[in-house]
Amino acid sequence: MAQPPSQKNWTDLRSSQPVSTDFSSPVAGSLYVRPLSPITWKAKIEYAIWQLKTGFSNTLVGLYLTLLFVSNQMWRIGKDPKRKLFRPLDVSKPLKVGIVSEYYYPHLGGLSGDVHFAAVEFAKMGYDVKLITTNVQEPHNFHFSPYGFEILRLGYSLPVFSNGSTAKIAFAWNLGRQVKRMIREQRFDVIHIHCPLTPSLPFLVQRYADCPVIGHVHTLLRSKPFFFRLFSNVLSRIMNDFEGNIAVSKVSATPFTEWFKCQFEIIPNGVPVEEFNQRLPRIPKFDDDKVNLFFIGRMEPRNGISVLIDAFRIIHRAEPKTRLILAGAGPLRAFYEDTIDDELRPHVHFIGPILEERPQYFSTADINVCPTTRVAALGVTLLESMASGKPTVCSDIAAYKETAESGKDVLMAHPDRPEEFAAQVLRIIREPGLGALLAKRALTKMEKHYTWTHIIHRVDIYTRAILENIHRQAQRQGQQQGQSPISNRKSLN
Repeated sequence: MAQPPSQKNWTDLRSSQPVSTDFSSPVAGSLYVRPLSPITWKAKIEYAIWQLKTGFSNTLVGLYLTLLFVSNQMWRIGKDPKRKLFRPLDVSKPLKVGIVSEYYYPHLGGLSGDVHFAAVEFAKMGYDVKLITTNVQEPHNFHFSPYGFEILRLGYSLPVFSNGSTAKIAFAWNLGRQVKRMIREQRFDVIHIHCPLTPSLPFLVQRYADCPVIGHVHTLLRSKPFFFRLFSNVLSRIMNDFEGNIAVSKVSATPFTEWFKCQFEIIPNGVPVEEFNQRLPRIPKFDDDKVNLFFIGRMEPRNGISVLIDAFRIIHRAEPKTRLILAGAGPLRAFYEDTIDDELRPHVHFIGPILEERPQYFSTADINVCPTTRVAALGVTLLESMASGKPTVCSDIAAYKETAESGKDVLMAHPDRPEEFAAQVLRIIREPGLGALLAKRALTKMEKHYTWTHIIHRVDIYTRAILENIHRQAQRQGQQQGQSPISNRKSLN
């Protein structure tokens, strides 16, 4: 059996062939990597079919959203003064918190985890928590979480391709009526809307909300989408209608601030450190003398999989005892599989989507690789990688620089240069002490600043300040009397 990663003898993996550090030219000799392109006609046809399907479905979705926008008079958001006449808070009951997201399990991705752990931590605080999302296929359509919160499901989840990724929207012809009924029955004290400019559930909840609403931005937009330009005035009113705005990073907040003149509190995503830092047995079929490179993410262009495959060509030629493990689902998985050379095919493993198995795969990994492109707003997979106790090589992009420091807790590479990724990975293979140091520093940072308990505590402080301010304003206006509703809240416990 192979030794644990921290004790593995790397000497036999070292190659006498140096790795070029001149990234202005191709790597010399046999390590030269050609640009990735479809190897077979099958791959080309698969990609063309996928483009046609997404274009057609996006057109139908656009028509549906237009009808939804008109029938619910979305342009009234920010114009209705009655929404700001919040009812007095009942201090005899726990604070009732709504969390809105188009994404939730079984849909895998960073946002699903973000809203899940937010609900878990708010429930731990004694709040009455409702997570508002869409219906999905059985048997995943559960309505109660063992972690202490309820899941309210409205409409059905439909896929749409946007911003280099597969997005989700809620679909139902009577979705507006469903949302109005839910708001009327639940009587929330505060609602947190994640990805507030994502149709359609976030828009509708804000349209009919009768309590303070806080928007959470998770997306990095490098240019202003056509939809934003077309409805600029409406979207500006929407963003400024929130009682508070939170962004996961400065780079994700900047475009919204410039376009819509709204201000943000910067609070990053968290990570369940104790879950990813488990010392679990390695996956048996990957437990040998090879170095395991691990990637997790959706099979989409934005995640830099093409660059990773090109980089692995270099790595494997320099160090044959290496393998690449890619976890995740997505519309282009078959396309990426068909781009693997016969030379590499036995050493590249597409294992599909994983959830509960993630900690064991991180335990199996020797080096984590996050080649995400510049559209990342923060990168939950980077947080998970840094919390795993294994060294990480990631893209040198602005969002990642807000979390990690190259040369201190990760190594970084240019997101478009596979030769840089290869050089950084090979450096860790050949300098195991460096990898151990990077991993230790990264884990320490995650434990200190990025646990979900710490992150949601910051969100709660921000939320309480907003509610206290609203209460003081109501008192001054003579609409409400008595003690502060927040400081006197009773918990569920």
